[in-house]
Amino acid sequence: MKTTMKHVVKKVTLELIYEVVDERTEEIKAELKALNSRIDRIQAEHRDDYRAVNARMDQMRQDLRDEMGQMRTEMGQVRTEYKDDFKSINARIDQIHTRLDQIMHMLAELRK
Repeated sequence: MKTTMKHVVKKVTLELIYEVVDERTEEIKAELKALNSRIDRIQAEHRDDYRAVNARMDQMRQDLRDEMGQMRTEMGQVRTEYKDDFKSINARIDQIHTRLDQIMHMLAELRK
């Protein structure tokens, strides 16, 4: 009877241990599932943030390209205006030289 009791106690003890282990295993699985779900959510948020940052960077690049194109156009206009002004000034200087030559020629004629 003592042996039988020992055997029954061992068996009951093992059953209790198995039950506790099974319960704890289920708890751990539930915790892991919750953690995995949280990780998936955080990864999804990260992907969304990454896409948003990339989209913003793409927009900023496009804005910068547009600004650079506008600056190039304006610089071309300034160059054209500068060339036109420079030609106008050169033409005016040429006219002044011509007039000075005429005046010098007239002065030389008057001195004769």
